[in-house]
Amino acid sequence: MNKKSFTLVEVLISVMLLSTVIATLLQIKNNNLNLLSNINEKQHFREYIPLLSFDAFNDTTNKDIYLSDKINFNDDDIRKKLKEIKVHIQGESQKPITFTTDEYIVNININKTTLSINNNISKSYYHFSIQ
Repeated sequence: MNKKSFTLVEVLISVMLLSTVIATLLQIKNNNLNLLSNINEKQHFREYIPLLSFDAFNDTTNKDIYLSDKINFNDDDIRKKLKEIKVHIQGESQKPITFTTDEYIVNININKTTLSINNNISKSYYHFSIQ
């Protein structure tokens, strides 16, 4: 009587292949969750930064502001959410650029403002003024 069965080597190889596939799928899942988290954080940044006034982008001082101090909503849920959001504004003046011609002298002043929400996501903006 000859029974057909799997050998120990075949079972070990199939278990190893199965565990490799499962580990790969778990890694893909974790990468996707991290990407989704980063996208959500950037979306919050895009939602909250336009709530600031134009003066915040032109400021050359370093300070922290809360969105609840700048914006007043009647909705309590929105107000509670805005109280938690701290925006750090870091401004610096760049070296001015000067162009001279026979008739004109043009000075371009450059201010760089870096905004970061809850010390997590940051983005820099440049403001130019021509004199």
